[in-house]
Amino acid sequence: MAKDMLRKGSIHCVAKEAGVSIVTVSRVFNDYPHVSARMRERVLSAARECGYTPRVVSKPRVLGALVGHLDSLTAGDYKTRLILYIVQAAARSGYLVEFIPQTAIELATKSLVNGIIQIALTPQDAEALDALPKVPTVVINGALADPSWYLVGSDHYEEARVACLYLLARGHRRIGLVLDELEGWGVENRARGYRDAMQSAGVATVPEPLAADRLSPSEIADGLQHLDATACLNFTDNYGLAVLDHLVVERAVSIPADLSVICLEDSAVSPFYHPRLTTVAQPLDRIAGCVVETIAHLLDKKEVSRETLFESRLIERHSVTAP
Repeated sequence: MAKDMLRKGSIHCVAKEAGVSIVTVSRVFNDYPHVSARMRERVLSAARECGYTPRVVSKPRVLGALVGHLDSLTAGDYKTRLILYIVQAAARSGYLVEFIPQTAIELATKSLVNGIIQIALTPQDAEALDALPKVPTVVINGALADPSWYLVGSDHYEEARVACLYLLARGHRRIGLVLDELEGWGVENRARGYRDAMQSAGVATVPEPLAADRLSPSEIADGLQHLDATACLNFTDNYGLAVLDHLVVERAVSIPADLSVICLEDSAVSPFYHPRLTTVAQPLDRIAGCVVETIAHLLDKKEVSRETLFESRLIERHSVTAP
């Protein structure tokens, strides 16, 4: 039996000839990224000496998705729907998807992935990604912390500008803006779009955004009432419903009679809330498809745009009226 195992043309012969384990031989022939060039050549030389030709087995194509704030996933929200669309788009192109939370980013360096997708990482999370595998990396709706990365997302500046112009066209001038936080690619672009729209309408003093990561729903309501706001862009993924609930239940604010509201689309809630919410909807299915396509093109050495931004859609329902 032992002689059979060491016969010419076997993986056991290669391991003995190279003086390494069978696991190391397997890693070399499966293109394991952390095998040194010297070790790789040593094993390949032994394989030639033994006349060993590995059976060609098609390896699964895998995309690694680094996801931030997994603890805040809810049915129908931005991240949940985006993840679903990514899985569907990847499957159509023959890829599997491995999900890695930002709290375990080090796992990304141990995974054999063909490409990496970044979802909802903070700037601090992104800065910690200095040891990722050298594979195509696409950021969804985020800043490019590395010049080799690519961006796919929605035009957050235009989302806020168009939504604000929609309110301005209906006579509103005291318009508040609620964001998840104040720092980051998406929120900063939305704040800029809001400011530009307000200034284009001749609003002399543009209110500062209210940040849900710093203020409670009660404090946000205080801020809106301090502004004497007649309308609000409630652009927070994580706390939008909590803000609405506090306004309606605790402050007896009538929407839209007392306060017109435009929210971010949550397909599980927005069409069923009372009143039905006017929203901004990102084309998440198109974004997901473009992410997978971008990685596939990069793997095929094709040229792709460094940044691809899609236009979002304003869905008119019943939460906006004239002041």
